[in-house]
Amino acid sequence: MTLHGRLGALAERNFRLVFTSTTISAAGDGVSTIALAFAVLQISGSPTALGLVIAARQVANAAITLAAGVFADRLPRHLVLVWAASVQGAMQAISAVLVLTGHATVPALAGLALVYGLADGFVLPASQGLIPLVVSTTRLQQANALLGLSRSVLGFAGPAVGGVLVALGSPGAALAVDAASFAIAAALLLRLALPARADVVEPEPFFRELREGWNEFRRQTWIWTTIVFFGLGNMAGAALFVLGPVVAKRDYGGAAAWASIVSATGVGAILGGLLALRLRPGRPLLASCVFSIPYGFQTLVLGFHPPLALLIANAAFAGACLSVHIALWFTVFQQQVPEAARSRVSSYDALGSFVLIPLGAAIAGPVAGLIGVGTTLIAAGTISIACTLVVIAQPSVWAVGNTAPREALPA
Repeated sequence: MTLHGRLGALAERNFRLVFTSTTISAAGDGVSTIALAFAVLQISGSPTALGLVIAARQVANAAITLAAGVFADRLPRHLVLVWAASVQGAMQAISAVLVLTGHATVPALAGLALVYGLADGFVLPASQGLIPLVVSTTRLQQANALLGLSRSVLGFAGPAVGGVLVALGSPGAALAVDAASFAIAAALLLRLALPARADVVEPEPFFRELREGWNEFRRQTWIWTTIVFFGLGNMAGAALFVLGPVVAKRDYGGAAAWASIVSATGVGAILGGLLALRLRPGRPLLASCVFSIPYGFQTLVLGFHPPLALLIANAAFAGACLSVHIALWFTVFQQQVPEAARSRVSSYDALGSFVLIPLGAAIAGPVAGLIGVGTTLIAAGTISIACTLVVIAQPSVWAVGNTAPREALPA
């Protein structure tokens, strides 16, 4: 396969705009991943405080996601994303000012994270509905793989820059970079030229539309039979992002070590994204689930306090596998779910997958205080892996074959 064949989706203008917007936003998010964690630790030094800030964002995300799915199916999805990016950028800008001026407090950052999370709750449902509308059907997996590859590249570079900024004493500067990235991303999405949606009719009552989305969600057996276990696994995995910075600060030298681990995940995800451009499994859903197993090993291995080099290698492998998992999962979802209900079904999917993450983030610190940081990470990683194995055992996962157009990717 030539490079041109792999990047064929970028030949389409609308997808180029979405791809560029996503890339710029991911660059800012990669920088702020390190900044927010160490801004909170700088203020409080408490893993519990960090967990509460992370939980505030994710609770808000989960609380709004069902309503977000309804509105994303009603409204032009790219404009929903513009609004979300504008709000997220504003919250990051305020956080940056507070941190840079020395006025930041844990309650203030938690409140800003909550509003950020409300806007962020619209992103996945709107994006899931939008991507199939900006790229041709034969290039759908390419498009998902390229978007994942873009996020992965910036997942490597962004945390590295964020780590440098934090090491220089300016976590607020990293948050300001993220705020600017949202402004640029929103401006690019405004340039999309999309035809009027043929499936749009006079809006029905809100709760009726919500119920219709639920009915479609239930009809897609392969989704709801896996969500419970992915949700439990994600709850356990939240310990990594709460206790990881704590372990890095305590045992590996601080922000630079954690930035190296996060960046290694990004490097691996780049390789996984390249693999996802070519991979054409006959059972893409099953393959997606298998590739999600190594994610839990990141948390498990960290609990054993191995050499930093092993943590970095393990993070790279997990990142590669996770990148393939996401590309295949999104492609199967977009192929199987009708456009008219795609955002609503995505919101139920996201809610079930992520609703327990705030709980996991909130309890990671207190549990670590009771049984120790290492034991908590080992237990969390074991739970995450076990839940993924249960998902793979579901009959519905084996039943979904490759329904994508059989036309091969350009060679």
